[in-house]
Amino acid sequence: MASCIPRTKRCSGRPAPAGSTFDRWAYRDETPMFLLAHLGIGLGLAWLLAWKSPARFDYRLVLFGSILPDLIDKPLGYALGLETRIWSHTFVFLFAILAVSFAPNLWSLRFIGFGVATHLLVDRIWEMPWVVLYPAYGWSFHPASQDAEHWIATLLHDPLVQAGEIVGASILVLFVWRKHLGSWRALREFVRHGTLPGGGPNQS
Repeated sequence: MASCIPRTKRCSGRPAPAGSTFDRWAYRDETPMFLLAHLGIGLGLAWLLAWKSPARFDYRLVLFGSILPDLIDKPLGYALGLETRIWSHTFVFLFAILAVSFAPNLWSLRFIGFGVATHLLVDRIWEMPWVVLYPAYGWSFHPASQDAEHWIATLLHDPLVQAGEIVGASILVLFVWRKHLGSWRALREFVRHGTLPGGGPNQS
């Protein structure tokens, strides 16, 4: 019997694992967000907070954190035959990064944690409680339900995904323009040292 998401009519067409806590949740098609959306929106939120805060953000680490869950989970998901939002899309992973950031000399991990948090936000991870609240719903994850053809079709035809990519790209371009990172030299210094033209490292 195929299972459906509570309060919706969307069904997976495949059964939930017998005897698992997934019986109460359906397999649903993940709405994939792509690279530009994660990078741009994560950077934009950090930029907005930096504008209002005296603290300096390391935008490089925010950018890295904004794609880190996918860098980990997508290869693992494909290798293990699981969905591509697994361990690194959980609160356990996010809180572990933030906890370690309180160790001496590791405070900069908070910027990575911030980026990871924006990734979960853009993914609307609350729609997948068995993932974000892992292991509250069990120790297993759903098997894979997508392929490359699905991802390409989503990018070409899903207006939400397209809007996310456009917004993300626009923020990235605006950041490069406002921070004078248009030259290879300026961009190289930013990537290597976090230095923004006209000031110290990663000033707002």
